[in-house]
Amino acid sequence: MTDHGQDEERHASTGSGPASKGGLSRRQVMTASAVAAGVGLASIPARAGAAAGGQAVSLGVSGTTTVEFRGRVTQSGDSGQSFTSYGYLIRASNADPGSLFSDTSSLSEGTALLTAYATGDLQARTTDGVVHALDIVGTMTIYQRDQPGASFTDPSSFQVGTPVASYDMTLQDVLTVFAPGQGLPTLTGDMVQTAAAKLSGPLAGQMFGRGGARLRFFATGHGILTDPNPIAPHSQLEIAGNWSIE
Repeated sequence: MTDHGQDEERHASTGSGPASKGGLSRRQVMTASAVAAGVGLASIPARAGAAAGGQAVSLGVSGTTTVEFRGRVTQSGDSGQSFTSYGYLIRASNADPGSLFSDTSSLSEGTALLTAYATGDLQARTTDGVVHALDIVGTMTIYQRDQPGASFTDPSSFQVGTPVASYDMTLQDVLTVFAPGQGLPTLTGDMVQTAAAKLSGPLAGQMFGRGGARLRFFATGHGILTDPNPIAPHSQLEIAGNWSIE
């Protein structure tokens, strides 16, 4: 997420995601994981046909990636200080594709059964040439849907269903401006799970995560400036990323 609070930032785009007030150290935020960025699909255990009562979804061995996602982020507010993110889970440990999508031949927000919705607030911003760094804190909730139907044209549709997990998040967004009104963000940070609930349907008997679990967040994508007003910049970001177990 990008913030355009200074004149030189008028040509930037945004890129940030849900963040949180988890009481996490700044050291953790600043070192948040290059490891997470480099751990790919192959590290996610594909437990086909996960049985009822099986291992918790989204948990795994320390240092491994356990969730992958796609999403959008919007920046708004009278000073561009508010961020909203919404998306869906592509893969998750201890869950097979049939429990994440209603149609495994078409993996998209429209067929996703586990969606995410987050909000965050800007805490600090530094700018050095074309590189902007933003600190954001917020919260994220994961929802399990009985039926598919989320759409990026309707952010509230990602809040449909039963809340099965919530997180506090502390993120740093480093945005590199490469053209007027466009930027490439890299989001890293820390997550603490604050609530976990049992899943239903194909995942009945399994929990989504574990209260108190600590995770590392990574995402990147493409941001565009939708309103260049330096006082109240608005922007939108398309992202993909993952989180991993500490």
